Amino acid sequence: MSKFILFLRHAIALVRADKLFSTIYVAGTAVAIASAMVVAIFVHIVVGDIAPESNRSRTLYLNNHFRKASMQEGEWHYYGFSTEAIDSCFRKMKCVEAVVGFTPGYRYTGNKVSDMERQREMPVTFIPTNPDFFRLYDFTFLSGRPFSGQEFQNGEPVCVITERLAKTLGLGLTPNPSPAGEGQNQQPTPLSHGRGAGGEALLLGGKAFRVVGVVKTVSYMMMTAAADVYFPYTEEALNLGLGRQSTYAYAGFLDVMILLRKGFSQQDFMRELEPLQRRYEAVASSQAGEEISWRVTANSQFFRFLNFFGRNSEGKESPSLMAMNLMPIALLMLLFLLLPAINLSGLVSNRMEARRAEMGIRKTFGAKRRWLLREVINENLVLTLIGGAVGWVLSWLFFRLTLHTREFLTLFQSEDIKSYEFSLDPAMFFTPTLFLVCFLCCAVLNLMAALIPAWRSLRKPIVESLNQKR
Repeated sequence: MSKFILFLRHAIALVRADKLFSTIYVAGTAVAIASAMVVAIFVHIVVGDIAPESNRSRTLYLNNHFRKASMQEGEWHYYGFSTEAIDSCFRKMKCVEAVVGFTPGYRYTGNKVSDMERQREMPVTFIPTNPDFFRLYDFTFLSGRPFSGQEFQNGEPVCVITERLAKTLGLGLTPNPSPAGEGQNQQPTPLSHGRGAGGEALLLGGKAFRVVGVVKTVSYMMMTAAADVYFPYTEEALNLGLGRQSTYAYAGFLDVMILLRKGFSQQDFMRELEPLQRRYEAVASSQAGEEISWRVTANSQFFRFLNFFGRNSEGKESPSLMAMNLMPIALLMLLFLLLPAINLSGLVSNRMEARRAEMGIRKTFGAKRRWLLREVINENLVLTLIGGAVGWVLSWLFFRLTLHTREFLTLFQSEDIKSYEFSLDPAMFFTPTLFLVCFLCCAVLNLMAALIPAWRSLRKPIVESLNQKR
C-alpha cells in the first residue's frame, strides 16, 4: 500500500511539473474515451438489463410464419399470433415463465386521452396487452396495481397509466406506502376515489377507462415497454381486431414475447416447441385438407437489435455469431481509440526525449529498463484514467444534448412520438460492465500511446542519454 501511495504522489508531481503536457494528454484521452463510451453506452441501452426491461437477457421475441402446400415453393406468409397460440401452446411449456401478447404502442400514435370533463387533453401512445406484461417488465407502481387476470378475461375497460399522464390530467392519486422492511412485492394500495365510485377515470377512444394503477414514466429508449397507457387487449372499444378470422388457428394480431424461466435457454425453448409444432401442423393439415407448415423463430434482445450478419446456416443464434456481430462495434471503438493514440504517442515521445538525461542517471544507479518502462506506463495511466473520467462525463453530456433530436430518437423508435418521455436513467451509464469497458479502453489507449515511445527511448545507451543537451 505504501508503494502505491509513493507511486501516486510521484505521478501527481509529474503532472504538476508539466501542466501543458498533462492538459493536452487528458483532453486527447477524454475525447477518445468519450467517443468509445458513446458506442458502448448505446449498446448497453439497447441490450442491457435496465429497468423496467430488467429481464431482457431472459426474453425471446417470437415471429410467426405459415406455408401451404399449394403455395409456391419456399414462400412463407408472416402473421401475428392468436390468443389460441398463447393459451394452447406457449403457456403450457415448462421452460416458459410468462407469455406476453401485445400490440406495439407505435401502431397507435395520434390518439388523444382526456379527463372525464375534457378540461385537459394530450396525445398518447398505448399498448393493449395481457397481465403477464407486468410480470415481464419491472414497472415501479407509484399508486394502485396492474389490471388483474379477471379484469382481463372479462374485457373490462381498465388501464394503467404513467405518472406523467396522471399529472397532466390532474388525477388525484394516492401513493403506495413504503413500510420499513417491505420490498417491491408489497401489495399496492388502491387509487384514491375521485369523480365517482369507480375511482379515477379517463377517456380513450371515446370510452371511459377506469385507472387501476400508475407507474413511473418509462423513457422512450426502453423500446418495448414505453407507452402512456396500458390496457387489456380484450377491451373491444378501440376495434383492435380481436375477432379477426384467419386460415390458421395460431395466426392473429398479437406480437408475442416469452419470459424464460431461470436456467433455461433459447435452445431449450425451441426443443420443447418442436413436438408442439409438429402436432399443430398435423391437426391444421387435417382440417385444411392439404399440408400446412408452421414455423416460429425466436430472437433474443441482442439479435433483435444488433444483428448485422443474420443467422447461421441452421437459422440459430450462437456465441460465435454473437461475437461476429460485436466485431463491427469493437472495431469502431478501436478506431476511436487508435487515432488519438497516434497523436498522444507523439506527445509521449517528445516528453521522453526531454527526460532522457533523467533516465540515463537512474540507469547508471542500477535502475532496470523494465522498471523504468513500467513507471512511465503507470505515470501515463494516471493521466489516462483522469482523461477517462472526463470522457465518461462528456459521453453523458453528449446523450444529454442530443436526447431531444429527431436523429437520436430514430435510433430507438421508428416515429417521432411526441408523447414519449425523454429521460436518462443512471443505470444506463453507471454499471460494473460499463466501468470495466471504460477502464479497458483507458488501458488500451495508454499502452498504444506510451509503450512504443517509452521503449524506444529507454533502449538508447546510457552515455548518449547523459550527454543529451537540455
